[in-house]
Amino acid sequence: MVVSGIRAKIIRLGIVTNILLLSVLSVRKPGRWLQLLKDVRKKRSTVQGLSGFKKYIRAQGRYFFSENIPGWPSRAFNGFFKNEIGRILEPDKRGPLSTIIIAITSRCQLACGHCYEWNNISAYEKLTVKDLKGIIGKIKDAGVRHIQLSGGEPLERFEDLLGIVEFASTGADIWLLTSGYGLSNDKALKLKKAGLTGADISLDHWEAEGHNRSRNNPDAFFWVKEAVKSCHDAGLVTSLSLCAFRSFVSSSNLEKYAAIAKEWNVGFIRLLEPRQAGRFVGMDIELKTEQINLLECFYQDANLSDKYLTYPIVTYPGYNQRRSGCFGSGNRYLYIDSKGEIHACPFCQQSAGNAVSSSFEEALSLLRSYGCQKFKMNLSD
Repeated sequence: MVVSGIRAKIIRLGIVTNILLLSVLSVRKPGRWLQLLKDVRKKRSTVQGLSGFKKYIRAQGRYFFSENIPGWPSRAFNGFFKNEIGRILEPDKRGPLSTIIIAITSRCQLACGHCYEWNNISAYEKLTVKDLKGIIGKIKDAGVRHIQLSGGEPLERFEDLLGIVEFASTGADIWLLTSGYGLSNDKALKLKKAGLTGADISLDHWEAEGHNRSRNNPDAFFWVKEAVKSCHDAGLVTSLSLCAFRSFVSSSNLEKYAAIAKEWNVGFIRLLEPRQAGRFVGMDIELKTEQINLLECFYQDANLSDKYLTYPIVTYPGYNQRRSGCFGSGNRYLYIDSKGEIHACPFCQQSAGNAVSSSFEEALSLLRSYGCQKFKMNLSD
């Protein structure tokens, strides 16, 4: 449910007050409290890329302004922003990561043309449930309050997925990155009961034929629609993830995509740009300048214009990266693939160690020395 107007202003006041209280608990000098609050809000505005958001997404009795930040109010929200405050109080000390993406399976029924994990897709699992819980334990011990479970297709390992979500969800928001294939009402309800926060469901086109072609499966679009409905009925936050190919990027397609997301009661739209990773290695697929400009205008309008006040919130990592540097590479997040190898992000794949057997801190240090293949990392953030 999209919340705007007076209610949104009241929610914003509640969030600001909550962060101010966290600031009070973090420093003893009263004169520092308000400045610290301003610093936190400024930093989050930098990371989000825009300021002055006019709406929130209500789900599970909480309010969300990004699918990458825990909903308010919650333990996960408090922990997340305590980390943000810590980054400001000790700028020379690398704070805890904001989020981690971890592939829990190498299996998938689809054969997506742009799969970044293509080289690891297999019928056999490399990581046991014990391995995965060990990795997640390290992640949570490191102070991470937001975890995204991907694959392959994580629903292929459904019973294990339920146990992993239940294990990980105390004090953290857990999101599922999925094609939606097979995500029925029953499964969505079980995931919600286990502690899942939301599902980021891939949809590459507003038109069924276009999405099915991208996913090389005639039922792909049907399952996206079913998955969104199932998650909505279960009370899970929903997001549609668009990999915006050159052939797709137009004002008309973006308008129609936003319209279908609104019709399906989706909370977020995540805009992703195609990258030379996985099946796209060595291919000329990256967007042209005029297409990037069009996506950026849509991103701004969708979040700030009154025209889109009742539409989903749009997030766009590429917009932020071009202005503030890469947040991957162990800066604010990293990616762990289905073999347990630690990478800067899903698209910058150069292992910095194995999450099962390597030191997490050593891997982080190595990632930061690698940097990002596409965007220069801003270490001051």
